[in-house]
Amino acid sequence: MSTAHALDLSVGAGVVLDDVEWIVERREPHLGRVQLVGPDGSRQRLTFRFLANHQHCRPSSRTSGSGAGRGRQPASVGDLKPDRRRLADLRVAHLLEVKTGFRSGDPLRPGLGEPKPEYDPEMTTLTERRLAKVAELKALNREEAKLLGLAEVGYCTLIRWEKNRSRFGLIGCADDRWLRESGGHPSISEEVREAIFAVRAETLAFAL
Repeated sequence: MSTAHALDLSVGAGVVLDDVEWIVERREPHLGRVQLVGPDGSRQRLTFRFLANHQHCRPSSRTSGSGAGRGRQPASVGDLKPDRRRLADLRVAHLLEVKTGFRSGDPLRPGLGEPKPEYDPEMTTLTERRLAKVAELKALNREEAKLLGLAEVGYCTLIRWEKNRSRFGLIGCADDRWLRESGGHPSISEEVREAIFAVRAETLAFAL
């Protein structure tokens, strides 16, 4: 498979270029190019052709597919345990604050002091609000941030979460490791195993 077919250049997709991960922030199909944003917030505009033919360009493993759905039914909110559901809700609240200025996402249901100046859409750009959110989360106590599932959140992470939220809703903001284990092959006791073989032997005897 060639790079041209493997690359996902939709908004929010990740592209690794010369070992640095960039996120597609904007597409300009009429110009045949995309705008990428780097982990430090820097940007560059590159053409589809350039990326498709670059020897050291590949899709990011973190955004090239939905890991939670590999070989299984699509994940749903029901796959989250209550404590993990609360963490996903918290992530959504942060994303909504960045997008709208309100953690509820609804200006008619403002929280105390909302919108904060750094998240007011009337006074700031989306980029400025994302950078403000990164700074806010980095200021959290490290252990607290880890417990809340908000550790190591960068600018690209916010874009990726927002893309997944837009496509999949709340479950798009959950980590794969938060999902309940799939059915698989449940273990059985030795007594149950012996009973199964006994019933099978009787069934075969009747069939003869």
